[in-house]
Amino acid sequence: MTEGRKSSLSVTITKYFLLTVTLLLFVGPLVWLLSTMMKTKAETYKVPPAIFPEQLTFEAFERLFAVQPLMWRWIQNSFTISIIVVIGVVLSSSIVAYGFARFKTKYKDKLFSIVLVTLMIPPSIMMIPSYVLYTKLGWVDTWLPLIVPAWLGSAYYIFLFRQFFMSIPMELDEATYLDGGNRWTVYTRVIMPLSKPIIITTVILSFVNSWLDFLGPFLYLKDNLKFTLSVGLQLLIGQTSQDFPALAAGAFISIIPIGLLYFFGQRYIVEGVVLTGTKG
Repeated sequence: MTEGRKSSLSVTITKYFLLTVTLLLFVGPLVWLLSTMMKTKAETYKVPPAIFPEQLTFEAFERLFAVQPLMWRWIQNSFTISIIVVIGVVLSSSIVAYGFARFKTKYKDKLFSIVLVTLMIPPSIMMIPSYVLYTKLGWVDTWLPLIVPAWLGSAYYIFLFRQFFMSIPMELDEATYLDGGNRWTVYTRVIMPLSKPIIITTVILSFVNSWLDFLGPFLYLKDNLKFTLSVGLQLLIGQTSQDFPALAAGAFISIIPIGLLYFFGQRYIVEGVVLTGTKG
């Protein structure tokens, strides 16, 4: 009995040790970021570097917005693009997924397999054809290349929605039809209200992907006034390459929306991902 307790205690200690090490690996960079943005420029050049600032100061934010007055504009642009993208992803992907989950057609499974195959196509392969297409359409230096694709459906989110919809009982659809409803009624009044976890999961994931997207805005946007925050921060590196507190302040601003989304929506992410695998 004593040996069993010792073995159980050893396993528990090992488990918490590994969790602590993992926590430090993830939290360490964040702590260093917060520490750097509250230091003075002189403190960042001290050797050895101090983890905590000698005196808390937020002058880095003042210098950040003084050096780059377009910061607020870039933040606004990022929010606008990300919100429009989120709306497009949720609407288009859920409608397509509803067809795959509820419609009975001969080639439904084959078409769904084709959709999944597109996940294996590297984005880099489509970069040049997409740029040529958007150039001929006159969309370069506009937000359209960043927004329109989101309104045409995404294979990954279609898969998530489809798997979640499959877990909703068909009896609810049949009851709606008996009450005089149609397929659109089922989608808007039954399926979507019951799909809150996967909707919130999709909102968070698509917002984060759009908010952090650097290659798309960098490739298609030429006007500084149309830049997103990710491209603007890259431009800021060239302007304040020696001002590490200001750069840290900019990076902190960029992660605030992501942190808030994950903090308030983590429960729905877990629930949504778990339920997508309950029925194939």
